Amino acid sequence: MAIVLFLIGIFLGRSCEDESGNYHRTQILLGTVVDIQVRETDEKKANDAITKAFTEIMRIDDLFTTYNEDSPVRQFNHSNDSIISVDEELYSLMVLCDSVWKMSDGCFDVALEPLIQFWGFDSKSPVVPNELEIKSALLESNWNKIKLVNDGNVFRSAKTGLNFGAIAKGYAVDKAVDVLQNSGIQSALVNAGGEIKTIGNDWVVGVQHPRNVNEIIRRIKLNGMSAATSGDYENYFKKDNVRYHHILDPKTGYPSKGLQSVTVIHKDNAFADGLATAVFVMGKEKGLKLIEKLNDTEVMIIDENGEIFYSSGFEKFLIND
Repeated sequence: MAIVLFLIGIFLGRSCEDESGNYHRTQILLGTVVDIQVRETDEKKANDAITKAFTEIMRIDDLFTTYNEDSPVRQFNHSNDSIISVDEELYSLMVLCDSVWKMSDGCFDVALEPLIQFWGFDSKSPVVPNELEIKSALLESNWNKIKLVNDGNVFRSAKTGLNFGAIAKGYAVDKAVDVLQNSGIQSALVNAGGEIKTIGNDWVVGVQHPRNVNEIIRRIKLNGMSAATSGDYENYFKKDNVRYHHILDPKTGYPSKGLQSVTVIHKDNAFADGLATAVFVMGKEKGLKLIEKLNDTEVMIIDENGEIFYSSGFEKFLIND
């Protein structure tokens, strides 16, 4: 069985098939480490499929980046129009984002680009904005300023900017898995900085301990499923002994409080990725209540004290040593 660690920036993996039939490649994409493992007896078939999958992830990276001037997202953010036409793929993901925003009572929100810019989590020098800056950013943030008019047309007020960092990795993983399956691959794992999806059985992944680096807190078995983790350890800085992490509460403009880590299991990684962020902001009680309403969806929550809570069906995925 392959063992994968949900660890941003580092991939640790091993498989009983490493000597023959297991092909594994890693690249830096989407602002993180992306790793693809394929079990396949045909070496050329495996390597060609991996190359195609990475090409697809690079395409997704270019599509959703806010830095490339040719990116549809950057063009959207810098448009002076109130009604903006976007391509079918971007619109489709926005429909998913709208759905998760609604079911989470606004706790998942990809229209926070002005707020993210003030915090600087996408830069090398994040800072704590002052209260005036937070209030100013909130005036131009929030998905309620975005309306999906019809296919391809989006209404935007207050020049609200988009940032798909909370769901783009999961979406890229889904698309990469599609490419692998279309290439005839029947057993594989794609890991984009902790957003993981598998093809086939006997894949085991380790969920990183949110406070002890390189330590696995739980192991879960994924048979053709996906898992996504959001944690306050992924991107954070400390000031005056206070931890400030990148998962912002859309209502307050400050990092969400109360949890250390959320892991969601679902067949679609984009949905799991968005839900993990939503539950992190919602908190334990509201988050568990939401997950219990959803079919074929489970969650593991680690609160601020390190205590672990599961949805009713999560334990069937656990590997007990």
